[in-house]
Amino acid sequence: MELTRRQVLLHRIHQHELDRRTGDAAELAVLSLGVQDNTSGSALLSLAARLTEPKADDFVLTWSVRGAPHLHRAGELKAFARALWPWSDADARARASRPKTDDMLASLRHIATAMRSIVTKPMTKGDLSAALTPLAPRQTIEACRGCGTEHVSDPIFRLGALPAGLRILPEHKTVTFERIHGWPVVPVPRKTAGFDELVHRYLTLHGPAGPSEVAAYFGTTLRELKKRWPEEGLVEVTVEGRRAWLPEGLEIADAAPPDVRLLPPTDPYLQARDRDLLLPDKAAQRDVFRVLGRRGAILADGEIAGSWQGRVVSGKRFEVTATPYRPLPDLLPEAQFLAQARGLADASVKSG
Repeated sequence: MELTRRQVLLHRIHQHELDRRTGDAAELAVLSLGVQDNTSGSALLSLAARLTEPKADDFVLTWSVRGAPHLHRAGELKAFARALWPWSDADARARASRPKTDDMLASLRHIATAMRSIVTKPMTKGDLSAALTPLAPRQTIEACRGCGTEHVSDPIFRLGALPAGLRILPEHKTVTFERIHGWPVVPVPRKTAGFDELVHRYLTLHGPAGPSEVAAYFGTTLRELKKRWPEEGLVEVTVEGRRAWLPEGLEIADAAPPDVRLLPPTDPYLQARDRDLLLPDKAAQRDVFRVLGRRGAILADGEIAGSWQGRVVSGKRFEVTATPYRPLPDLLPEAQFLAQARGLADASVKSG
């Protein structure tokens, strides 16, 4: 099967439920991989792009994919912990950004086990870190200029949270953990299980794609991912001359794109790793996918047609500043919907 870029974009928009709004939050397709919440309220805005009545309260917030905070369905967290557990020392080093560390997998298991034993009641990240550091393997500890002390490396700390069975309490201003209810007596996985399912979920949402995109999304190396690439259940296609894969039996959707959606910087649609396909213009890529101060994307007629930033003015108005790459439709109705989702009275739009 040969697919054009336009076919792929419309297919992904449909898979991400951006061509309609539904009332069933629990069945959202994007929750199959979680909804990232790196900035204040970004996950809620992602839900608002897909739901008629967006609420984040029904889901569990924890550090999961790439050690980033994600909303998940509570019933899937145990399976996620097993599927995201590193396969090997090399895989664990890649995910923890520790290329020269030995026995990384054993160190991560030690960290996660200790975290579980320490958190018996709600505990801030700072308090947990202070209690964890004396128990941690020396190779996992590093100096921190920000707090003027030594503690467990932040990527390792983040990777340990879900295997330890810990959730983040979103109502606290400071990152605060508590145990996930109903977690196994022995929470830390002994080995990886179910990663093939995560590959299928990625390709369902972000496909067609290949091993390099999947490896980048999960924070591992292409070499490690290729060793575990599923041998069954995938079909090969071609996208603009490039080999890619889809789950077997998944039909290419030909949906009508929405007039406009204001996607926050960490929206699932923007998490696809083939950015040249999502947004071919390099200047526009640098604008949307900047390392610091990332902006949201304006999705119009199936394309990323601009970037945007939002802020709350006078405690009651949601102000959207838009930077167009091409002529845009009226953004105000969508901005007003996002304002309502955030409990604000009004919205406004201006050009950046």
